[in-house]
Amino acid sequence: MAKIPGNLVRSLRASGAAGGGRRMNTWQSVRADVLDRIRSREWPPGELIPTEQELARSLGCARATVNRALRELADSGIIERRRKVGTRVAATSARKTVLDMPAVRTEIEGIGAAYSYELTGFGSQLPTPLAARALQVPPTQPLLLIKAKYAADGVPHCCEAIWLNPALLPAMTRDDVEGQSAHEWLAAKVALTHGRFSILADAATGDCARNLSIAEGTAVLTIERTNWSDTTPVSFARQFYPPQHRLVSED
Repeated sequence: MAKIPGNLVRSLRASGAAGGGRRMNTWQSVRADVLDRIRSREWPPGELIPTEQELARSLGCARATVNRALRELADSGIIERRRKVGTRVAATSARKTVLDMPAVRTEIEGIGAAYSYELTGFGSQLPTPLAARALQVPPTQPLLLIKAKYAADGVPHCCEAIWLNPALLPAMTRDDVEGQSAHEWLAAKVALTHGRFSILADAATGDCARNLSIAEGTAVLTIERTNWSDTTPVSFARQFYPPQHRLVSED
């Protein structure tokens, strides 16, 4: 019979003792429990965590519930899952260097154009399902939503909606982002360790269409970005660029 590593045995015993026999019936509660252990360094970066079956038994829930929670954490880059190897805490969780986060200002000035920025919205709101999932919060938890538009030589260049989790960040007021973008404020205030990008085509609607001076329904380049500080997602942004925009990357 295969021997279970000692650190896993200790983790499972601690879970049973701390839980007092509690049952976790939702994948959200299982995800929260796993996140707590990673953030507390009970399971440090690179460490193999218990199997789905072991977690299900110790948490008193179905294996399918554990599977859903771990899939969500893997999609977010917090853990790494490999067949026949197991599940480990991602090594990126240990990064302490500050992430070099490109700002739209740099992008516009890099093409030799005059940069301008305008704050178009600031306030607390319930998150969209997409934002709630990206920031790993319940849909009933208010987040801070900041909207802005950017121009290059006076021509609409980009519009943006960024969700921030105020519970994890220094206090922010509207004045903080009147003269600088939320990304610039975030980069100056928080030690960001990594980001995750998605690039897609989407249809411009509402404020986005108006800010870009295009018709509603026009296909636009959309970049979604989630920024992390250690194992915690702190911001989720959606940036929209008008037709013909070219995305350039250099190695």
